[in-house]
Amino acid sequence: MSKKLTLSRRDFVLTGAAVTAGLGLTSSRVRAQGLTPVSFRLNYVANAEHAPYFLAVQKGYYKDVGLDVKITPGNGSNDTVKLVGAGNEMFGVAVSDAVATGRGRGVPVVSLAVLLQQSPNVLMSLESTGIQAPTDLYGKHVGVDTRSTDYAFWKALVKSTNLDPSKIQVTDLGDGSATALLLSKAIDATMGLATNEVVAVESEGTKLNVMEPGKYGVQAYGQVLFGNEQIVTKNPDLAVRFRSATLKAWEYTIDHVDEAIAALKEAVPATDIASETAKWKEIIPRTKPVDGSSIPFGTQTVAGWQKTIDTFKAADLIDQDFKPDEIIAKTAG
Repeated sequence: MSKKLTLSRRDFVLTGAAVTAGLGLTSSRVRAQGLTPVSFRLNYVANAEHAPYFLAVQKGYYKDVGLDVKITPGNGSNDTVKLVGAGNEMFGVAVSDAVATGRGRGVPVVSLAVLLQQSPNVLMSLESTGIQAPTDLYGKHVGVDTRSTDYAFWKALVKSTNLDPSKIQVTDLGDGSATALLLSKAIDATMGLATNEVVAVESEGTKLNVMEPGKYGVQAYGQVLFGNEQIVTKNPDLAVRFRSATLKAWEYTIDHVDEAIAALKEAVPATDIASETAKWKEIIPRTKPVDGSSIPFGTQTVAGWQKTIDTFKAADLIDQDFKPDEIIAKTAG
């Protein structure tokens, strides 16, 4: 997924026409069935983490609550936040930093539910480096893209563990492939997604050491289900129905991954069943807090959003202060 933060406040001007379009989508077929059309934008091309939405369509979860949901692939979380904020899409899914950063720049989006209680951003290194604890990074070479979400987690990890930056060589990788540089041993460690890069590398037989920032006090939400604030405010029942059907699909997927991936495959024939199924071994644990405690799926709290916001503020990714309760939709349970 794209993790660059290149949005401006100007991009998020909410036009009345766009919102009207979002509220008033029409289709003779849908009207005949008594369903309400809903536009839903993914944060990237459809992959493992999006399987629940296609499952919801296949099993009729959306139809059961009177919705006809059109799922559209995305081009990165920030782009999805931009489109939903402008009213060009009604709902979307994105990583928490894009939603929080957008809200901090005045983008009218609100979170309906947190799908991943833990961000999948982790510090990974080859097993041979022996990097297992933060202080093992002393004398090592870390590569990270300073314009990405990864950098926010790196800075937060350094701060939370009181590491001495002068003892670590840090290189800005820019658009370079962090995974390729790690495998070639050009760098000793890098930030990456446990649900993507880690799974891909380990599936090829390479053993990694993976450091979870959450275990060192860096707390941030992962995937977030969100909507256009004006649409959610004007039609709270619609938002509630969309949220409930989506969470139902996620909970079913957690217990029936193979079935959900099959639904994804049917919708997206190019899906590699084995690789996308493997990602769920990393996705499922992150649907719970870092301590593994049980909470209702989709839970979000003011305290949780505050920790998330603090993580991204540490990397100067949030321009304006705002109260964390502003990001939570009033209709969210």
